[in-house]
Amino acid sequence: MSPSDTVELADAVSDVLYALAGWLLVGLGGLGVVVPVLAFLRGAGSNPLVPAVIVLFSLCLVALGVFVNPRLRRRLDRRRSLGTFGRSRVVEHRVLRSEPHRTDRCVDCGTQVSEGELRRYREEFCLAGVPVYTHSEGRNAYCLDCATADVPSEETAADRRERTEPLTES
Repeated sequence: MSPSDTVELADAVSDVLYALAGWLLVGLGGLGVVVPVLAFLRGAGSNPLVPAVIVLFSLCLVALGVFVNPRLRRRLDRRRSLGTFGRSRVVEHRVLRSEPHRTDRCVDCGTQVSEGELRRYREEFCLAGVPVYTHSEGRNAYCLDCATADVPSEETAADRRERTEPLTES
């Protein structure tokens, strides 16, 4: 087993263990919220301070479980504005560097991509900006020429500015 395989295995195991710890904390915190609230509603205790402290501690456990769980943390990292509800589309751009075993082909011209841009797209359902469910996702690779064809050069941007400025007499 090579060192890179060992590192990949260790990363996979740690992701599983973090996910397990995160879900256990979320479950324990959820139980800690539900039980005192139901007991207080039934009138089991006369002092509301004890259930309130337990509920606050349990909410902290839920928050810790969300931040420990890698999948939930990735979803929080992809959050949008709080006003985002419903389906939302997002495209992420990443630079592709030259690698020996790259098999991607450019979606525009069909050539083998050694360097260029990788665009990942997702359509997600969001509640208050947090992606809850991913409807579809995919990725497209673009060669260096096709990736830069969409970006206007400085000369064309300057030419465009000159054409849009009103003519003045001097």
